[in-house]
Amino acid sequence: MFYKDKGTKVGLIVTMSPDETWPDSFVNSVKSYLPKAKQSLEMVGMKVFDCGKIARTNKEMAYQGEILRREGIHVLVIHVGTWTYSSTSVLASFNANVPVIVWANSNVETFGIVGGSIVRGALDEVGIKNYLVYGGFEDRRVLDKLKILCSGIAGATKLRGMVYGEGGSRCMGMYTSRIDPTEWMSRFGIDVDGFEQVEIIKRAEKYSDNEAKRLLYWMRNEFGGVEVRDDVMIAQIKLYMALREVIKEKGYDFISVKCLPELPSCYTTFCVAHSLLNDTSDDGFGEHCSFVAACEADANGALTMQILNNITGGTTMFTDVLYYDYEDNMIRMCNCGSQPTDFARSRKDVVWVTEGLREFDWVIGGACPRYVGKPGKLTIARLSRVNREYVMLITTGESLDMPLNKINETNSQQPHVFARLDCSQENFLNTLRANHIHVVLGDFKKELITACEVLDIKPVVP
Repeated sequence: MFYKDKGTKVGLIVTMSPDETWPDSFVNSVKSYLPKAKQSLEMVGMKVFDCGKIARTNKEMAYQGEILRREGIHVLVIHVGTWTYSSTSVLASFNANVPVIVWANSNVETFGIVGGSIVRGALDEVGIKNYLVYGGFEDRRVLDKLKILCSGIAGATKLRGMVYGEGGSRCMGMYTSRIDPTEWMSRFGIDVDGFEQVEIIKRAEKYSDNEAKRLLYWMRNEFGGVEVRDDVMIAQIKLYMALREVIKEKGYDFISVKCLPELPSCYTTFCVAHSLLNDTSDDGFGEHCSFVAACEADANGALTMQILNNITGGTTMFTDVLYYDYEDNMIRMCNCGSQPTDFARSRKDVVWVTEGLREFDWVIGGACPRYVGKPGKLTIARLSRVNREYVMLITTGESLDMPLNKINETNSQQPHVFARLDCSQENFLNTLRANHIHVVLGDFKKELITACEVLDIKPVVP
C-alpha cells in the first residue's frame, strides 16, 4: 500500500461532428489536435491516456469513453476541435464515469467554441459534472487552468474505491470527528473499516527489542537528535511497525487512530507512527509515500488530509489551532506530536523529545518531534458539517521563520508552525468549526474548491 502511484490519470478524446461533408483539410486539422492536446496535458504533469485517433460517431465516442474508464482515469478531457454533435460527448462521458473538462479549441479557422459550448450545455442537461476551457495548446493561462481543474477533480475522484481504517472509537467527545459510513460510501465511494487498538498493542509486543533498535539507530542518524529514553522509543517504534503491518494486511488507503486518552496509561502513543507515515521523506523502511494517518479517530480530519494528498501527492499535516495572535494575524499550529517532519527545514532540525501531556497519566512516556516549520506558502483546510451538510474551510497563508525558543511560549516539547493568514482574523474564526486543521505546502486553494464542487461540498473561503 505504501508505493501507490499518486499521479493523475487523464483520459483524452478529440472530437468533431460525424458529417461526411467536411473537407479533408478540416478533418486533418482536427486530427492534428490529438498529439498537441496530449503534449499540453503532459506538460502540466498529467498521465494521459487516449485511443490513438479522434472519435466522431456515437459508437466511436462511446467506445473510447469505455476504454478510458477501464484505464482508471480520474478525469476526462474532451477536446472539441470544431462543430460536433453533443450527444456523442454525452455517451462518451457516461461511459467514462468521471467529471469532464470540455476543452474548446481556439483556432479561428475551426471555431471550436461553437462545439465546446454545446457539449458543455449538454453535459449540464444530463447532470454530468463538467468545466469549459477555451484556448490554445501553448497558452499559459489555459495550461494553468487545465492543471488546476485536473488536479482538483482528481482530488475528488481518487477517493473512489478507497478503504479508510479507523482504530478505536470516538475520542474525548469529539462530534466533529464522527461520520456516517454509509454516507461515505454513497457520496465518496469510500469503504469504512475498523480495527482495535488492542490488536496493535498485541502485535507490537511480538516484535523483539532488537528489531525496534535497528529503526532507532536509523532515527539517531536521520534526525538532529533523539533525547527520549530508549524504552520509550522502542515502544513507540513497535507500535509503528505493528500499525504498518495492519495497514498492509487490511489494504487500507488512509487511517486514523484514537490513541488518547487511554494509550499513555497502558503503553505509549502513536506519535512516531503518525509522524513517519505522513512524511514523504524516508519512513525508515526505504519508502517515500506520505500515507495519510490522522490522530484521535478524526475521520473528517483524515478525509480532509486525503483530499489534500490526492491533489498534491505530498505530505499533509494534522494539527491543532493552538493560539491566535490577533496583532500579527498569526495562528500557532501545534499538535501532541504526530506532525510530519517534512515541515521542518530539514530532518537535522528535528529533535525527538519526551512528550508529557499534562492531562494524562503516562506508564512510560511518549515521544515528540520538536521543530519549527520552515517558511513558505501554505494551504489550510478542514471538513466540517453544518446541520449534516459538508462544508470545507479553505484558506492560504505564509509559514513564518521563527526561532525555536518561540515555542516555549506555548509548548516547548511539540512541533509548531507559525502562519500568517491571507484572510482576516474574524473571517477565519467565523468559519472555524474544529480544533483540528490540516495543512500542505504550497497554494492549492483553487484545486480544493474544484474538488469541493465535484463532491457537492460547500467551500467556505474566509
